[in-house]
Amino acid sequence: MIRKDFPRTWAVCSVSEAGVAISGQQKTPAASHAPEQFPYLRVANVFDDELNLSDLATMHFSREVRDRLRLKEGDVLLCEGQSRELVGRAALYRGEIEELYFQNSIIRFRPHKEILPEYALLVFRAYQKEGVFSQIAKATTNIAHLGLNRFKSLPFPVPPRAVQELLADTARAFQERVDTARHVLSASIPELDSLAREIRDQVLVGDYVPEQQKGRSGADRRWRPAAEVVAQDAPIVYGILQPGPDVDDGTGIPYVQQQDLQNGEILEGHLRSTALDVHEKFARSAIASGDVLLGIIRNTRVAVVPPELDGGNINRGIARLRPSEDVESEYLAHWLSSDWVQSWLANRMRGIDMPGVNLRDVRQLPVPVPSVAEQRIKVQQINQVIDKVELAKSSIVESQRELLEAEARTLAELAYGDLARKISRDFRPAQAAAESQDLIRRMREKQPSSKVNKKKVTPVRNVQAMAAQSGELSANHLLQVLASSGGRISPEDLYRNMSLDDNAVDDFYALLRDMQRDGRIDINRPDDALVFVTSGGVE
Repeated sequence: MIRKDFPRTWAVCSVSEAGVAISGQQKTPAASHAPEQFPYLRVANVFDDELNLSDLATMHFSREVRDRLRLKEGDVLLCEGQSRELVGRAALYRGEIEELYFQNSIIRFRPHKEILPEYALLVFRAYQKEGVFSQIAKATTNIAHLGLNRFKSLPFPVPPRAVQELLADTARAFQERVDTARHVLSASIPELDSLAREIRDQVLVGDYVPEQQKGRSGADRRWRPAAEVVAQDAPIVYGILQPGPDVDDGTGIPYVQQQDLQNGEILEGHLRSTALDVHEKFARSAIASGDVLLGIIRNTRVAVVPPELDGGNINRGIARLRPSEDVESEYLAHWLSSDWVQSWLANRMRGIDMPGVNLRDVRQLPVPVPSVAEQRIKVQQINQVIDKVELAKSSIVESQRELLEAEARTLAELAYGDLARKISRDFRPAQAAAESQDLIRRMREKQPSSKVNKKKVTPVRNVQAMAAQSGELSANHLLQVLASSGGRISPEDLYRNMSLDDNAVDDFYALLRDMQRDGRIDINRPDDALVFVTSGGVE
């Protein structure tokens, strides 16, 4: 039971008494392929205090369902299924699109006229940020479910209508300032990165364009192709073609892949290891401390090999450049990371599915080679700028974190906390209490009448629909619902479509494990984020 310390002069009711909360329509193959399609909202469209309407999916909604699920201005939309920290993320529909519906992963709360929609949004956003929704949510696999009934049973504070308006207006003005600050902070990071890149290019090449110097007499001979700035006994090469299965017994040799190059460093903790005989077969691509690695498939990231990886190897997505005696490793890494080189390499990318740079092009890459002393000066200048940029970025990230905390704290204070109490002081306690109680009385009077006057619709029943409505936790019921979904469905949608009670989560996943062991179903994981239940033998 969730208990909150609401202002004592306010009345409190349940969410179900403050408005009407329903979930949307399940997406089915039949609805997806019907001729008449309508736009609808899903979790991907509902963000915190924002609807993204640029990428709306469509499916069929029958006339009866459209009457019930069509959105109206003032509807509050909440994500029913999300990661635990984001479950219940809420936004307000302001009539942006004339005709719009919503999927069953969304809960729509339509407040009674006694409740201001903006104030309802404020309460639900405060609940989400304070962790109220995550506290009542049930976790299934990697997604937490708010649960329509659990949501409807939550307490809902009811201040006088005038107080609701004042709190909502104050919250909106505060949110606009937060959004402005968030935009400025977010835009500052790429601007700082861009500044660092511009300064690095200016330090390295200035206004000199090597491509324009070809064929000119007296051209600066300090520019050489990359093939001439590496050690003579270590030409530019890529690495192991087929590293084979991972070797985890301590006898393997670590090797670097292109995804291991991040932010100018090698993610040592993520490296895989290949067998010693494979490494020896590709000894030509062995790496040593100070080698510069360049990604040549999909990305052209750069990193310098640390002493800890001396004697390791690389895969075919990496090119190794071992600097000659007159080239500093860090200088060469800065040059390869420069915007000029990155653009040069991008223009030579070939392929569609796996675009890459040919080693022949890498060997021809122009490299400026001033004296070693001058290289060291340039490296020092660039590193000083990068260090200051990283320090500024760290400060921005910390400011973003503090802003999020301030936003969460202030919204809760405005919804029902100390700030709400201060704003309510302009109302006499007795008057505020009487008005709040009157609002709840009027809302509760609507409850019976709404049930009596509700038009009963006789649904068209079929075997699939009956199976999805029975709420029975059994293997046969599960297989029926799975079949009606086309033989492939996420565990969360399967649980929901079986109409199971909220308390059946543990038994549901125990049944999944038993049926998978017996071969009646399969669990398919196409990547680290997605999970699907499929019919036995179906991929």
